[in-house]
Amino acid sequence: MNEKQTFFSFKPSLWLVRSAVFMLLVAINCLCISAQTTQKIHGVVKSATDGMPLIGVNVVEMGTSNGAITDVDGNYTLTVSAGATLEFSYIGFIAQKIQVKEGVPAYDVVLKEDSETLDEVVVVGYGVQKKVYCLLL
Repeated sequence: MNEKQTFFSFKPSLWLVRSAVFMLLVAINCLCISAQTTQKIHGVVKSATDGMPLIGVNVVEMGTSNGAITDVDGNYTLTVSAGATLEFSYIGFIAQKIQVKEGVPAYDVVLKEDSETLDEVVVVGYGVQKKVYCLLL
């Protein structure tokens, strides 16, 4: 009987040590994840030709799926990691990349038109219209 008591009393202590080591590893992992700093940035995207705000510009943190689209006034807001690279792209304009600096919350961007892209846009339309004759008396 004494052997069974030793056998059973040893297993729970081994389980306890393994659980403690696992919890310690989880805690260290959480600390590493929270150490990555993020910052909220904002700005306005405008056209270089007329200075008007651009609606619907894609603002994406490169290497991630994190992104935003500019609103009616050309404004955007995005939370990114420090040191991230942002890419601003819009149809008919040259894409622009900007490096985010820690502590700088505002980035206003001016996009230049890409005349080569505008020549490549083709609009195709299909339609059917019935001809109606009207007699005036």
